[in-house]
Amino acid sequence: MSETHAVFTNDPVRQHAMIHRRVLVTTTDNQEYVGWVHTIDPVSESVILVEFGENGSTEVIIVSGYNVKNITVQDDKPSPSLVSAIDNLFRKEQIHYSSQELTARRESLCVWLAENRVPYTVRDDMSVEVLQTAVIAQPYEPGSVQCTNEVVLDKVMKLVQQMPVQAATTT
Repeated sequence: MSETHAVFTNDPVRQHAMIHRRVLVTTTDNQEYVGWVHTIDPVSESVILVEFGENGSTEVIIVSGYNVKNITVQDDKPSPSLVSAIDNLFRKEQIHYSSQELTARRESLCVWLAENRVPYTVRDDMSVEVLQTAVIAQPYEPGSVQCTNEVVLDKVMKLVQQMPVQAATTT
């Protein structure tokens, strides 16, 4: 007899309502963790908590879902600045490039691809098409590579990652 996975029986509205709330998580071995919920994985039921120390320190606690016995909400009203502080811990810093910097980055990428004998074309939208399958969009970084073939995706990402830094910043 097969058991139904918890993902099909959990209440996603309740889980979502716990985001940004201060909770007490009790584990199966009766340990307790207190913190602000950043997220709860709906499949594994793992909870990511953030706790801010008095001295300005920040602690991120991951409680594995298989070990969660109970979650009790302790604070229902986080301040907007607290919500922002929690979310900013997990947000990647975005860099904004000028059109000249983007042009220089694209040109450096094209030189790098040519040096490595990788066929490419620059599209009308200024993205770079590689091997007729992968596309490198602005800002021409490893994370900007899009491809449905995972092998090609991995190789192109590694190639972009290995591009010399001075070539990427030349203006």
